[in-house]
Amino acid sequence: MTQLTGAPKRIVERARHVRALSLIPPVVTLIVGLIGIDSASFWRDEAATLDAEARPIPALFRMLTQVDAVHGAYYLLMWPVVHVFGGGEFAVRFPSVLAMAGAAYGVGVLGARLHSRTAGLLAGLVFAVLPQVSRYGDEARSYAFVVAVAVLATYFLVRALAEPGRRWWVGYGGSVAALGLLNLFALLVLFGHAVFVLYQDRPKVRAWLVASVFACVPSLPVIVFAIRQQDQLSWVGRPDANAAGDLATWLVGSVLSVGVASVLIGLFIGKRKCEHGLAWLAVPWLVLPPILLILGSELKPVYVQRYLAFCLPALALLVGAGLATVTMAPRVIGLLLIAVLGVPTQNAIRQVGGHGDDIREAATIVAQQAQPGDGVLFNCPFCHYPDMPREFEFAYPQAFAPLIDVTVADSPGASNTLRGTELDTSAIDARLAKVRRVWVIDVDGNAEPTALRGRGLHLASVRQAGNITVESFTR
Repeated sequence: MTQLTGAPKRIVERARHVRALSLIPPVVTLIVGLIGIDSASFWRDEAATLDAEARPIPALFRMLTQVDAVHGAYYLLMWPVVHVFGGGEFAVRFPSVLAMAGAAYGVGVLGARLHSRTAGLLAGLVFAVLPQVSRYGDEARSYAFVVAVAVLATYFLVRALAEPGRRWWVGYGGSVAALGLLNLFALLVLFGHAVFVLYQDRPKVRAWLVASVFACVPSLPVIVFAIRQQDQLSWVGRPDANAAGDLATWLVGSVLSVGVASVLIGLFIGKRKCEHGLAWLAVPWLVLPPILLILGSELKPVYVQRYLAFCLPALALLVGAGLATVTMAPRVIGLLLIAVLGVPTQNAIRQVGGHGDDIREAATIVAQQAQPGDGVLFNCPFCHYPDMPREFEFAYPQAFAPLIDVTVADSPGASNTLRGTELDTSAIDARLAKVRRVWVIDVDGNAEPTALRGRGLHLASVRQAGNITVESFTR
């Protein structure tokens, strides 16, 4: 084989160097995501994932017709993972870490195509150190996959506008379809894409519109089921006047980080005078979905910050482009500031209760003290609390499964729901009369233990596990 010499050899070496640099952001994202991946306890949403995955596929489909249809694609994606590798924290969170690493690679590629290789590298590194990338990269829910697919769809769009041929539009349509199946709210990214298409190549607006419309068709059944199941969002309130500022802090990691990011984004946009494709892609992607979700919440409250995690790549692209406009020293300082200012949040999300509910500690308390024949109440059944967290038992079944659930009529699997159905008060009283001790798993102080005292049970112990109170009552 003839050996490469001179210019061709330098071209090959340069290509290898570029490829090596493009791998740095996903590797950093993977490393950061793996640090403490199993430190935090499962929380209620992750418990719901394990609840869904505990069923055979036909039973899972039956459940989705009753509840959680919006997460159906993710549940089906994770079903083989759970049944092959088990339901431990590492096993069910690792796919999300991989998805975030893939998103980091895509952010770097987008930055390189729309600005420069330097901007792509810096944008990918900014993405890697954002606290919410770690938070949802370490969670057994769909958000990391949504972020990755949003980046993939955007990449296909950029290629479709820059090159002839249908294959890029087919890829765009397929990825947008997957995006809608994973999270309906992520389709709001299409409004940002529309602005980019109008700026970049108006003659291709029709092609984009056709691809987008057809891509939304697979989501129609999910939309129908979501409307029927809209009571699942009954806990969501309307955003207040601080919603925009709180979202900015959530996206970047801290109030000071918002200041640093704003300066860098301002440097980029000011220098380019908004005449740059990356700005016309990333700014609408970052700004329009939150605005639309907040405005929509005036009609039906649906605004939740994590539903906007797919905006994180847009933020990283803008900050990375801003870093690319300055010289090496301020560039390094800016990147370090973004990383260091996010450390408190990075640390907080890796605490045992960092995801919201410390189910692991509650399960540990029960496992250490419970005896065969003990009963369990997931919140007090006599206060008619509408969100009883029975799915907690699927997070750590070794602790909760041996107990007698004194309130359940039909189990989650038998009723095709996530939480099962409840007995009436008289039937619960009959079950309570047969147990000598009952454990109350009280979330956010919703239980009313006085009701149990009136039934011949007396408070024996109280232990706190983050926002969960574990109470035992004996006869």
